[in-house]
Amino acid sequence: MSSIIFTAMQQNTSSRSSSVGGKVTTKVKLIRAAERLFAENGLGAVSVRDITRAAGARNESALHYHFGSKEALIRAVFADRIKDIDGKRLALLADLDRDGNSGDITRLMEATMAPMFEACLDEGGRLYATFLMQIAADPRFDVDRLMDELAPDGVREVSERLRAELPEMPQQTLATRMRRLPAISISMMADHAREVAGGTAPSLKWAIAEAGASLAAYLTGKPGRS
Repeated sequence: MSSIIFTAMQQNTSSRSSSVGGKVTTKVKLIRAAERLFAENGLGAVSVRDITRAAGARNESALHYHFGSKEALIRAVFADRIKDIDGKRLALLADLDRDGNSGDITRLMEATMAPMFEACLDEGGRLYATFLMQIAADPRFDVDRLMDELAPDGVREVSERLRAELPEMPQQTLATRMRRLPAISISMMADHAREVAGGTAPSLKWAIAEAGASLAAYLTGKPGRS
């Protein structure tokens, strides 16, 4: 794993704000309660009442007031942490450029996965990883499209760099692999979260390096025969 990536990742701190004047808002409480409930029980098994009660809201209308619908809340939970992850990813991509490794697909995949694995060090990040797996398995949601809509900058930058570095890859093959990449990345994140929670996780540096190498091999492997 690139020492540039690991050092920069250690220096990054979350810039997300969950309060106003030191007080956690009802909107944030709803997002946090929903994240936990969705992760623990699945998207379809959690009701509006479950969420509002867990958030300590006075009535069920609080969810509709802040989000409009349960599905909109699910999107808000998805967006809440992914923005921070995407911002850190962009910073790591900039570090790769300064280090002269912008064309290295393994390093590019390390920069993609590093913020996701780092998030798993926190309980909230581990819940989020499990929530993402619920999203990935739900036919109502397209993870690739959600990533593009809610974390567009880093996702778009990675996609453009991959296309630039793999000009010889058949278009259909590359498009298919890139479409599947978000779901594979989420699966890796959730697996790492389980290992961290269970106390069996390898070092963060090794885990990121292995993920980078695995994804690079997936993206650059020989196309299948028709």
